Amino acid sequence: MAQLRDNGPKSSGNLADEVQRLMSRLTDPDEDFVRSVCVQLHQPPAIVLFTQNQIDDLRSLCSRECIPSLRSVLSVDRTFNLSSLFVTLMVFKNKRVVRRSSQEPPIFVGPLMLHGDGKLSTYLHFFTTVNAALNGTVVDSSELVCDGVVTGSDEEQAIVAAANIAFPNSKHLFCMLHCKDNVRHQLSTIGVPTTVRESVLARLFGCNGISESPDEVTMDNRTAELMQYVRQTNVDAVAYLQERILPKIVANNRHKWTEQWIGHHQWSNNNAESANHLLKLQVCIIMRLGQITLLCAPTRHLTYRQTNRRIIMAQQ
Repeated sequence: MAQLRDNGPKSSGNLADEVQRLMSRLTDPDEDFVRSVCVQLHQPPAIVLFTQNQIDDLRSLCSRECIPSLRSVLSVDRTFNLSSLFVTLMVFKNKRVVRRSSQEPPIFVGPLMLHGDGKLSTYLHFFTTVNAALNGTVVDSSELVCDGVVTGSDEEQAIVAAANIAFPNSKHLFCMLHCKDNVRHQLSTIGVPTTVRESVLARLFGCNGISESPDEVTMDNRTAELMQYVRQTNVDAVAYLQERILPKIVANNRHKWTEQWIGHHQWSNNNAESANHLLKLQVCIIMRLGQITLLCAPTRHLTYRQTNRRIIMAQQ
């Protein structure tokens, strides 16, 4: 049985034929899942997949049309080494319903993209295709429903930049779990003692840390205390924290204060990663592009069947 390795996407035989078959589906009057097949010079293909039902749900639950108590962050995450291509997946919470077992809102699968690289132009194609679908009947630019969408991801720069370009006047949240892991790795790399490292992490991400600040004044005071501690303990991470970490925490806090429906606690991208992990498990031995597309197709119905049985649930 074929097994995937962990060293990136694989090439597959007859890729051109597989792409051609996918492109032929675009002319099928009954096709409602394959929305775009992008082929450019010297670049791997990018295939965007979604149904109109997914777009309607995204519009009603993530855009400014939704009432604040039901709004959801539009989370984005990329799965690595999924057969010959990567998969980037959008997910969002449906707060109109809850799981019977946990009383938590379920996670719904949104648009997907199969692609071979992580370039800005690739993600921009994905996001602009989704944006166009969201605003398919809009004529006046002042009526764009994507304005005010709150997107969220890890710190992958190409995803963040593409989301900011494709969704004008939107806000973007950074996963604080990824930020915390990155800070821990950086401090370990430069040899910071464990006690000092954990103290820095607590001052950044603890229950009384900067990322949990309830207002601007508290955030400024906690930031000043952190930087004083870092300098006093001779931690060579002042520039790293000021340039790479604190701007993300500050941005997240300000978004939480202005968009109170997000919640007061640190935001993480666990929902998208959980959905991506489950999708990856389903296709771990499927090696060809066309087969992956067919296998991904059932996810378009996950949102619209019995919500207590067929949807991807939050892993909390």
